[in-house]
Amino acid sequence: MDGVILMKVVLKLSGKNINPNKTTFLKPLVDLWQKGAQLVLIHGGGPQINDFMERMGKKPSFVQGLRVTDQEVMDITEMVLSGLLNKTLVGMLVQHGIAACGISGRDAGLFLAKKHTIEHEGQFIDIGWVGDIIQVNPQLIETLWGNRILPVVSPISGDSDGKSLNVNADWAASQLAIALRAEKLLLFTDVPGVLLDPLNPDSLIRDLSASDIPLLFQKGIVAGGMIPKLQMIQTVLQGGVEEVFIAGGASLELLDQLLEGKSIPGTRVTR
Repeated sequence: MDGVILMKVVLKLSGKNINPNKTTFLKPLVDLWQKGAQLVLIHGGGPQINDFMERMGKKPSFVQGLRVTDQEVMDITEMVLSGLLNKTLVGMLVQHGIAACGISGRDAGLFLAKKHTIEHEGQFIDIGWVGDIIQVNPQLIETLWGNRILPVVSPISGDSDGKSLNVNADWAASQLAIALRAEKLLLFTDVPGVLLDPLNPDSLIRDLSASDIPLLFQKGIVAGGMIPKLQMIQTVLQGGVEEVFIAGGASLELLDQLLEGKSIPGTRVTR
């Protein structure tokens, strides 16, 4: 990337896209940071949590795409996300010469959350210690930025009693982007973007505006897990973020082109 990039960027990586044996996949982030951007890296870790659960003889279970999180699963989730993966990413960034600091939503009250509730056919389903963020205090992020330290954030959050809650990393990234008044929210996840046909990766929609999203719902073009993602993106754009980009992890290699306004594999959604 040429020149200085002065913008706030929240970038989310799914656990599927984290390869602890290959530090080069983080090079585009390193370049962005070194150009002067105020960058936050927030990460998931679903596959890694599943792996640890299975090692401990527990079978992962999901309701409406959310992990059923009893106390033992909560302990495993926090250990993997806020411990193993978070510090692995910090170590990889340090190898690139970046001053990085690993934190979770619990640190300095970054994320205040409450238990998530699911209603199905008039019945409430208890999925355990799963949370929704109700308040963001970005002071710690801004303090780190002020000292040119790159924040690496685990989405584990705390409730008003200090109890850990398992928060979806996409949701956490979206709330953080709004609170920081970020120009861009970049979601590198396990889907290639918004597809006209979920079974056909060639049906990728490259560009959307916020006004297009309700039409996609009305016409039944999007379904399943993409519906809450697009609803989240609507909220982010309404909250003041200028652009949201969602793509598979391979597109991270083309981050410089994305920020230059070029089209790369994925879906760019603007206000």
